[in-house]
This record gives sequence, C-alpha cells and structure tokens, in this order.
Amino acid sequence: MKHSVCTASILFIFLSLAAWAEEEPDSAEPATFKVNVYGVTDQPPAVPTVNRFGGRFNTVTEEQIERQGALDFYDALRNVPGVTYQKRNIIGGQTSHSLYIRGRGASHPSPDLTILFDDVPRSGVLYGQALADGIPTYALGGMEIYKSPQPSRFGSGYGMINFVPKYMTREGFDVQAGAEGGSHGTVAENFSLGYKNGKFDVYAAQTWLSTDGHVQNSAARQAGYYANTGIQVAENWSIRFMGNYVQARTEVPNNPLTGTRVIDRFDTKTGLTTLTLANNFDNASGWLKFYYNNTKFDLLGEGSGTQRSRQTNKLFGVRGRETFSLWENDEIVAGFDLDKADLTNYSVNFVNPEGPNNPRTWNFPDQTLFSPYAAVNYYAGAEDGFHFIPSGGVRLYHHTLFDDAFAPQIGAIFGYRHTDVNFSFARAVNYPSPVVLQGFLTNASLPDDFDTDKIKPETANHYEIGLTHTRPGAFTLGATYFHDKGKNRTRVYMFGDAPDDFFFNSTTAKYRILGAEVTGKATPADNFEIFMGATWLRAKGTGDDGVEADRLPYTPNFTFQAGFNWSFLRNFNLNGDYQHIRDMYAGTAVRTSPTDNPGSNFPVLTEANRLPDADVVNLRIDYAFRRGSALLEKAKIFIAVNNVFNNKYAYALETSADGTGYYYMPGTTFRVGMDFGF
Repeated sequence: MKHSVCTASILFIFLSLAAWAEEEPDSAEPATFKVNVYGVTDQPPAVPTVNRFGGRFNTVTEEQIERQGALDFYDALRNVPGVTYQKRNIIGGQTSHSLYIRGRGASHPSPDLTILFDDVPRSGVLYGQALADGIPTYALGGMEIYKSPQPSRFGSGYGMINFVPKYMTREGFDVQAGAEGGSHGTVAENFSLGYKNGKFDVYAAQTWLSTDGHVQNSAARQAGYYANTGIQVAENWSIRFMGNYVQARTEVPNNPLTGTRVIDRFDTKTGLTTLTLANNFDNASGWLKFYYNNTKFDLLGEGSGTQRSRQTNKLFGVRGRETFSLWENDEIVAGFDLDKADLTNYSVNFVNPEGPNNPRTWNFPDQTLFSPYAAVNYYAGAEDGFHFIPSGGVRLYHHTLFDDAFAPQIGAIFGYRHTDVNFSFARAVNYPSPVVLQGFLTNASLPDDFDTDKIKPETANHYEIGLTHTRPGAFTLGATYFHDKGKNRTRVYMFGDAPDDFFFNSTTAKYRILGAEVTGKATPADNFEIFMGATWLRAKGTGDDGVEADRLPYTPNFTFQAGFNWSFLRNFNLNGDYQHIRDMYAGTAVRTSPTDNPGSNFPVLTEANRLPDADVVNLRIDYAFRRGSALLEKAKIFIAVNNVFNNKYAYALETSADGTGYYYMPGTTFRVGMDFGF
C-alpha cells in the first residue's frame, strides 16, 4: 500500500509540474523529435517515440549513457519502462537469459529478443544469451529499444535492441580521454582519436573496465577496441567500415545458500565487422550492409569444476534497407535480411578424459534465414490540424532448417495538432536456434532421414492502442495499452539422445500478457528536465499439460522510473534517477521439457521465487571547466553515487529445501572520474 501511495504522489507532482508548464504560450509548430548526430531520437529513455507506422520505440543517447554512468548496457537500460534485467555482478552478465522486455526473454534456451549492433546480429544466439560482456558502452552513439514486434523494423524475435555505433561527425581532429575509479576496486579508462576532413573520417577508441566485485568471486573485466571509418565516394553515396573486438571475463559468485559454485567464470571473445554502402537522395535514403561476427563464449569450471564448455557463434550475411517516397506525403520502406549462422558447442570433462563422448562436439546444421519486407504509410491532413496516418506492411521468412512464416503489421494514427491516438497490430515470429536439435545430434550430426521442416517458429500477436499529447518545449504525456497472445511454443530436448515421440511445437502451451504504460517528460524551467514512466503487467502461461500459471518469470507486476537533469551555475550538471520494481519472480520458462514432464516449461512460481522489491536512487554531479591551453576544448570531473539509500535488492536467487538465498546487488557505491577533450 505504501508503495502505491508513494507512486501516486510522484505521479501527482509530475502532472502538477506539467500543468505548470502548460501555462506557456501555445505553439503552432508540429510536435517533432530532435535526433542527435548519430540519428538517435533525443528523448529521455522513459519517453517513447511514435513512428509513422503507429509503433513505439524508446531511445538512449550517448549523452544519457554517460549521465547514468552506465558500466554495461544493462545499466544503460534502467530508465526504459518495461525493460528489466538479471545480473549478479557490478558489471557483466551470466549465461542463460538475462534481459527482459515486458516479460519476454526469460526462456532458455532460445533467443526471444533480437540484439543488434549497427543493425546486424550480435549475441550468443546458440543458447540465446544477450552477452552484455561483449558490448562496450563507450563505443555507442545510442540505443534503440523496440518493446513490441514491428516487422518493418526487425525480423525474428518479440522485441529488439539495436546499438548505434559512434563515428566522427565534425571537421578536424578530436582526442578524448577519461578515467574513473570507485567502490569495490572498480576502475575504467577510455581513449579515442578521431579525424575528419571533407569526405573522409576515421575514429578509433580503446576501453578498459575492471572490478574486484562486491562479494567473493564476483570480479569482472572487459577490454574493447573499436574503429569506424567512412568516405564519401560520390555526391549521394558513401562507404563505411566498422570493427569492434571485445575480450571479457566474468566470475560467478558463490551460491548464497551453500557457499559453493558450479561454474567458475565466463570468458567472452567477440569480434564484429560491418561494411556499409549508404545512399542519401532527396526522396530516398538507405543502405546495404555486409557483416561478419565471430563470438566464442567459454564456461569454465562447469559441473562443480569438472568440465569446460565452449559455444562458438559465427554469424554473417548481408542486409539492405531503403526508405523512399513515390508521391507527396507517402513513406515506403523496403528491405531484406539474409542471415547465416555456423554454430558449435564443445564440452570436455576433466575427471574422466578417456570416457565416451569426451570431448564432445555438437556441430549444429548451418542455417540461413532470408526475410524480405515492405511497408507503406500515408500522411493525410495537416500537422497543425486534423491528420490521419494509415499504414500496413508484411515480412516473409524463408528458413533453410525450419518452417517458413510471414508477419503482417497494420497501424493507424488519428490526431489533432499535438494530440495523437495510435492503433497497431503486428505479429512476432520467433525462430528457435538450432540448439533445439542438440538431443538429436547422434555422432555430432543429424540422421539422414530427419526432417527439420516440421519445426515451426513461435508466433505472438501484439495489439496496442496509445495516446500522446505534447506541448512543444514544455511537456509530453503518453499512455498505452497492449495485449500479447503467443502460441506454437518451441520445445528442446537436452537430456541425451531424444526419444522418438518428442514433439518440437506444443499446440497446448501458450501465454498471454496484458499491460499498460504511462510516460511523460516536462521542462518546468530552463535547463531543468524531469521524466517518468510506469508499467503494469499481468501475465499467464499454460504448459503442455494444460496447467495455467498466473505469473511468469521476470514479469514484474509494476515498475516505475523517474529522473531529472539540471544544469546550473554555468558549469554544473546534476542528474538523478529512481527505479522501483515490485512483485518480480525469478525463474526460467524452460524449453528443455522431457517427454514425461511436459508441464515443466512454465514453472510454478511461489513466494520462494519472489525477489525483494527494489527502490534504487542514483545521483551524479559533473563540473565542467577549461583551464590553460587553448587545445583543451572541454574538461570535467564528476562524482557518482549509486543506490544512495543502500536498498537491499536482487535480480537472481537460489532455492532449495532449506530456503531461499538472494544474490544481492551492491549497496551504496561511489565513483569519481574525469574526462578531457582536445
């Protein structure tokens, strides 16, 4: 009850401030959203942008990542409504699932969510890990977060996160250097060098991040190397090459109940390169992108220190996208994704090295997914009066291993001046990884007569209605209601050789998620901005046995985010944020169901699975200065305090007959640092 009163009070204060801002003179200018130099919408992370297809997405800019002091990309997402995550360390992630968007993502093994870097795949797709260890936040110019399917923007998966890379955007030389240190031996440094002269630009960066951890065996480190160069080859054409290599190590904390651990650490080595040919005309713009991504993910000390596993993910392909107009007020998007995967799992047992199947290698069948798509919308009316934007589109999926599919989308926006109502329907198509075949890989290959075409992708229908009202330069308020219905749940057998009667798709297992979201931002005074977001979720899942669960893992009933950014006294900037998570249950929506226990794929979550409610406040103050040499363009020092009120919260737990043990996150932590630009 006290949480509801507190939340209501905060919402009342926010709406009061918005009403205060309402007193400013009205403007005839349409409600538009600024974008930063990398094309990322410049909105607070809590406030979504509505595109012309009636879909909503959130963004996090480079500046916002810096203000939040995000050490990994999980932290950078903490102010995005409806997005939660799981981790046990100050930085880095673990195996299995770890990232959740409106309750989706808690399955294992399966890539429920799409992780892109520079619009191409980058994750541990074999088992579906988000692999936060492999994404250096310093290389990011921003992030795009889609919390619902939109076939005209991305393919397989229920939701998507795209990391937008940095590059040099202004003429001349640019040198940046920074360092910071803080609680629990946490240190970080970065150095970058850029140059742009007319049609040519180049940018290179190096980063190092390390922590001793807040509990025993929770140390982590990450080293990253990044380069991005481009050249304008003609008036409307350019070529850009991007490369990124990351090496990381994340230790596994002891089980809070037993004081022991079954895995020592995770080692990640990942390299990604993209080559992009881009065009930009008056009525058309787009790109053709080639990519190669090689990730090696090692589990060391698995099985109480007796074995080691390595997952190798080789992803490569080509993607194209063009946005153009054939007549006035229309927008047409057309493109394709051609993605190939070469996936391997290797395991060796140190206790019985001469035993059968040791070491063992699973060479999964190569897979290719080709998914062309097209969508169109039309703007009728006037931005400063009544307007109507209908839209529609479709994406086709042709898979070399699994069954083909298609995903339609339709949308409409009705509005008057700065008030819009949007409707949308879209289907999510979620293809499984070839890991679903692991139990059938006798002698590391499939039987000749095995037919994989019978394996269907999961599908989910998403319905959404939203309302947005904006007073340019003053405030934005929005609300949305959404409903997801999923079916054709994919099952995996990983208990040795699979039985003949095993079925891959369940006609019984299904889920339903109902949700509502309220968001807003306001600028009640010059150089002072506040934002908030609240999400309510209700979820139900039915297993293969027909038993219905009234809650799903990592689908909190209520989350709330709020924050502010204040620039004062010319050189000072103070910002803070608050996260509240209530009624979130730990668990795994497993797909590894044995035939004799088909209902286990939706766990029965009891109070033993309930995580402590989180109430976390973070603050950071920056002081900018310029002294001495004229070459010093900018300099600043900062102090950051996370979990100011020392709240005891956790994202993960262990349960046994003896009770429940939580992997508590750090209490109050401090960091100080400095950044220089020349």
